[in-house]
This record gives sequence, structure tokens and C-alpha cells, in this order.
Amino acid sequence: MKIPHSVKISFRSILKNKTQSLISILGLGIGLGCVFLLSLLYIHENSFDSFIPQKENLYRVLRGPVYLTSYPLGSTIKEEIPLVDNYFRYYQDSDVELKNSHHDLVRDKRFAYADTSLFTCLGIKILQGNSSRSEREICISASTANRYFNKENPINQILQVKINNRFLSLRVCGVYEDFPQNSRLYPNFICNLDLIRESLGRHQRYLGHFGKASEVFKDWDHFLFETYLLLNKNADPQNVLRHMQAYKNKTVDEKRRDQDYDLQIVTDIYLHSSALYEITESRTGNATQLKYLLVISLFILLIAVVNYVFLTKAKMENRLKDFGVQKAMGASTKSILKQVLLESNMLSFLSLFPASLVVLWGFPFINNTLERTLGIEVFMIWQSWVVLFLVVIVTGSISGIVIGLTITSRSSVDLIKGIKLKSLKGKGWTNSVLSIHFAIFIILVTGVLIIKKQLHYAQTSSKNIETENVIICEFNSLELSKQYQLITNEVEKIPGVICTAGSSLIPPVNLNMPVTLMYENHKVRFDGLFMGKGMLGLLGVQFLDGFDFGDFHPDQNDENEVIFNESAAKKYKLKVGELFNGFNVRGIVKDFSGHSFHSQIQPMVILQQDPQKMNLFAIKTSGLNNDEIRKKAGEFFSKLSPDVIVNIYTLKEQISEFYKKEQQQVKLLTAFSFFAIILSVMGLLGMVLNAIFLKRKEIGIRKVNGAKTIEILRMLNCDFAKWVIFSFVFACPIAWYAMHKWLENFAYKTELSWWIFVLSGLIAMGIALLTVSFQSWRAATRNPVESLRYE
Repeated sequence: MKIPHSVKISFRSILKNKTQSLISILGLGIGLGCVFLLSLLYIHENSFDSFIPQKENLYRVLRGPVYLTSYPLGSTIKEEIPLVDNYFRYYQDSDVELKNSHHDLVRDKRFAYADTSLFTCLGIKILQGNSSRSEREICISASTANRYFNKENPINQILQVKINNRFLSLRVCGVYEDFPQNSRLYPNFICNLDLIRESLGRHQRYLGHFGKASEVFKDWDHFLFETYLLLNKNADPQNVLRHMQAYKNKTVDEKRRDQDYDLQIVTDIYLHSSALYEITESRTGNATQLKYLLVISLFILLIAVVNYVFLTKAKMENRLKDFGVQKAMGASTKSILKQVLLESNMLSFLSLFPASLVVLWGFPFINNTLERTLGIEVFMIWQSWVVLFLVVIVTGSISGIVIGLTITSRSSVDLIKGIKLKSLKGKGWTNSVLSIHFAIFIILVTGVLIIKKQLHYAQTSSKNIETENVIICEFNSLELSKQYQLITNEVEKIPGVICTAGSSLIPPVNLNMPVTLMYENHKVRFDGLFMGKGMLGLLGVQFLDGFDFGDFHPDQNDENEVIFNESAAKKYKLKVGELFNGFNVRGIVKDFSGHSFHSQIQPMVILQQDPQKMNLFAIKTSGLNNDEIRKKAGEFFSKLSPDVIVNIYTLKEQISEFYKKEQQQVKLLTAFSFFAIILSVMGLLGMVLNAIFLKRKEIGIRKVNGAKTIEILRMLNCDFAKWVIFSFVFACPIAWYAMHKWLENFAYKTELSWWIFVLSGLIAMGIALLTVSFQSWRAATRNPVESLRYE
């Protein structure tokens, strides 16, 4: 097939200007790659639960700001409201322990309890067998079946699953297809909902001595399940809601009686649940964050296109005479514009190669950083291809039209004489774009440094708690809890162990455990902790008055002794030895961090826990051999209870989990900073090449008249350096304001140190000077005869 002449000319032009063409392709490719990546993420996030066949009729029940409901609600609605065709209730555990086919003890995630109608409502196919219809049956996903049974038929196989500290034999009754990557619910195991009784025993044990049993299947005040309703096709959701409000009176809790029921369509749950009080093991999105990312992607594209225009302009300056000759020989304005547009689009399509590398790198980065499920499945959505095609065509066309119209607006005489493209020559516009580039980079780098500084402060400066060298062990079985004293005696013999103590919660924790007491004939709520003897001392909490808990003697009603923090003592005028709501005030401790630095310290009450019902075991070490201590403690626990996986981690690691969102922000800002500086360098490089081209005669004359290389470098560098300084002055107040607002999310925060802003500016200046100096040195060391020859 014969290649068109215009295509050959475009390829020759690209190859003739290899350096500038390569810079153009890389710069535009990075910009396009970022746009593709974030656009695909936007499309993917908005596609969640769109696979459900009857998605327009499937709703989740809300109660006020909470998405959890009681067990009787779903069945009662189905029986009494004819507009509801079907329903299912859903509860998911974070992970479970089970024995695989080789009888090895393993831990697996995504273990759910649900009504069998889940499969019908969500349109999930059962590939083999049927759904679980009794407590001792379990349905598993196809990938789980392959993982545990390989090529064997999983139906009627037995899985030993540990629920509430004992292994239950569950028969595999069915295998269902894996939930799609854009499904909010994604269980590997689905048990019959009746088995929830066993699971709740584990949660009651979590509170140890203070855990209370509940009849969940009859209790309208036990809010544990997500309830989904499949409405009739012709049903009005508002009509269903009016019927549902009558069920508010079935709850004893007065506050809950004032909360109205609401319905949330299933396709809105993933992205639009941020206003709900939601602690879930299911996937959750963030609509606000997604909008910010989309704006950032468009901004990156704008920068990339502007850079491309400047780079193309610098390249076209060398071809003005060629276009002038074409125009003088009779070439029409349309043909020249077509040629420029073709070359621009060819460069745009060539930039797809570096763009694809950015996308390939970006998929795992986005998934690991934001905990998303972006994969090649997104290309199955037709909108993805429309976005990719339009971005490439629009980018190449806009860039080509801007340059083409500027060239064709000049006469052939002006072009032959090499008169510059004045419409693109505006120095102020060019330098202002440069300033914006580096201002963005400075803002991003400042953000990264301040967030890291705040994270370091939050993770190392817990208020009045010694978080260093504290190892936490989870007691995942009654056998371990009952042997608390034996474990204490043996672990304290390990070299490097200073002391040990037990607790149900070890602060700082991410979990709020409210305790309600009576004060002056009305209820007051405290932040609650359940601790054993010695835990406060292990954490270095200081007593302002009174003493720590002594040995636990349940027959002497030790549970009637409590310890309050300083805030509670001041607010309610408490003193050691007095009674408060029937509790003897044993001690007052200095305020300490019960939770993350996001929240203010609240009035707190600490109750004593039964040692044989501890959920957590803490080890205070000297810090010299922590790895060895963790290893020996784990081995000892395995001897005591072989069928238990004991989680062992440090208090520092626990605190680090509080700030996962901020850690994600640091990674994102770092990535954007990286791309911002690359695009800034690309733009600066194009401007430098253009400036050197315009000043080639001046440089030659200066060299002939004895100017030194250092003087040429100073002349070229100073002009760009002052604009980087301007960008620093412009960026600092914006960065200060943005980070000041961000720090308002913390009750306890670090300072906005001046050196962070200076360091960001110096980094930007260093990168700019290195970029400019390299090209300036090449121009300054060139033979002046070559420079003068062009004129």
C-alpha cells in the first residue's frame, strides 16, 4: 500500500528533530497516561454494582445515619409490605481460621453470612450444587474452590472452620461464580445466616467480663446486618418507606425511635456512603476524592498540552522557511494546516507508547495505594474506549490547530525571512506558564513534607503514653485466655521482657467503646476501656491520685472499682475514694491518647477486666531483642494452643493503621509531584530550546567579542531563575492555606515549619537550574561561527 506523501513528510520532520520530538512524545505521553489512568479509575468506580440485573429496584435499608439494621426487619417487611418482592440480610467477618485439605491451619478473609436469596437478588450464578440451607453448610466461590480443592470436586467436601473458638465441620454445598471486581460485596465464603449465633459469641468474648449475650434473631435493638430489599418493578420507594416507618416503635432505644428509615439504591452505596456511620469489611469508595482526582487529571492534561505547544513551537521555528517556500509555490492554507495537524496527531498517537507504560505502572499503584480493584476489566466498559480515543484526537488536534493557525496567518515573505511566530512569542505568557508549573510542584512537595511531618508526630508522640517497645498478642482462643497467669509467668522469663499485662483494648485504639453511667439523675457517656492489672503502668500512664487495679477477685466485686482520666475528674468533680454511680473511684490518671490524633481526649472511665477473659496480652520490652521475643512468645502460644493463629504486632504498628488515609495521600501526592516535576522539566526544556534558538545570534556575537562561558550561562539562567522565585512566592501562601486547612482534621497537630517551604523552593530551583544549565552550556560552548551562520 502506498504511503501518502503528507505522512512521509511528517515522519521525516519527526526524525529530523529527534531530540525535540522525543521530548514532545514523552511529555505528552506522561500527561495522557495520567489522564487515561485517572479517567479509567473514574469510570471503574462509577460502575460498581452495575452488573446486578435488577439494580434499579434493589435498595439497602438505612436507619438515620447508620446502615446496620436488626435481624427481624427484613422478614417483617417482606411479610407485611406487598411491594417488596424479595430481600436478603448480610453480615461479613474480616477473616476466619480454618483447616485446608492438608489439615494446615490457615487464615482466610471475606467470610460472610447471608440469606440464600442473596444469589437471586444480586444475579450471582451458582456453578455447582446449591446455596447453604442449614447451619452446617457452606457455599464457596470458584477461586476459593480451586485454592482449597484444586481439581477435586468440592461438593460435599468438609471444611473445618473456627467460629467462636471451636472448629465446626461445614459441608461444601455449592460453588458460586466469583463476584465481579466492581462489586461492593465480595465474599469468598457464604454461610447460612443461622450460623451467626456462633459468630456473635466471639464478639461477646471480646469484651470479656463485660460481654453480654443477646438474642439477635428476636432483638430489634441489635443492629448488625445490612438489609437489602428488592422492590416490585412498579413500586414507589417512597410508598414503601411510609410503611416502614411504623417499625421504628419496635426498638427500645429512644434515640433510634426518632431516626427515620430510608432506602439507598444499590448503585449509590459504594460511592455515596461517606456520610453514614459505616464500619464495614466491604469495598467502599470516595466520591469527593474521585472528583479531585478527575480534576487533577484534566489539569495534568492541560499542562501536558501547553508543554507540547511550546515544544512544537520551538521545533516549528526551524521550519518557517520551509512553510514559506510551500506557501510561495502555491500551497493552500488548508494544506499547510492539514500537514501541521497530521504531524501533531502522529506525535499524539506515538505518545500512546509512554502513556501505556504509565497506565501499566499506575494500575498496581492505584490499587495498592487506594485499595482499589482497577484491572483490565475496565476495558470491557465501552466508555473507556471513547475516553481514550477522544483524549488522543482532541489533544493532538488542539495542539496542531494552535500551531497551524499561527503559521498560516503569516505571509510567505515573512515565513521565508524567518520572522518569528509573534502570537506565541509573548514572553510574559511563556514565563507565567513556567511559573504555574513550578508553583504546582512546590505546593505538592510542601504537602508531602507536611503530611509526613504530621504522620511522624502522630505516630511517635501519643499523649502521655509510652508506645515504644510494646508488643501486642491477640488471644484467639479461650484456652489462651484461661492460661493467662501461666503465660504471664513464662513470657516474663524471656530475656528483654520488662513486664506484661492484659486488656480487652490497648490504647490508642480505633474502636470507641462507650460506657453509660448515671450522674445527677441523667445518663452521661464516657469513653470506656477494659484493662487488667498493670496495663496502665506498662503504658507509662501517670496517676495524679490513687492507685492502679490490684489482683482481680470477682467474689469481692472488684468490678465496682473504676479509674477515671483527668478530663472526667474535672468535669464531674471526682475524687479518689468517693462513689460515682455506685462505683468506687480507685484512681485518677493523667489524660492520655485513647484514640488517634484526629479526636480530642474525652472523659474516660477504665474498668477492670477478668484476667481469664482477656482478649489482648501486652509485652513491654527493653527494645534490644524484640524480634526474638516475638518469635519465642509465638512458639509458646503454639504449644499451649496448637489450633490457634496468634496475631503478634507492635503498638506502633497498631497506631500506624489509624493513619492509613493520610499515608495514601502521601503516596498520591508523591506520585503527582513526580509527574509534575517531569512535566515542568519538559516545559522548561521546550522554553530553553526556544530561547536559545531566538538568541543564537546574540550568543554568537557575545562569544566573538570575548564573552566567557560562565557569562553566557548566567545570562540564560537568570531569566528563568527569577520566574522560579516568583513561582515560590506565589505558591507559599496557597500551600500554607491548603495545609493549614488539612491540619484542621487533627485535634493534635504539628507546626507549619518555615523550613519546609524553603526546602520545597530550593528543590524546585535546583531542578530548574540543572535543566537550564545543561542546555545553556551546550549553547555557550558551541562554535560562534555556527550560531552566526544561521543569520
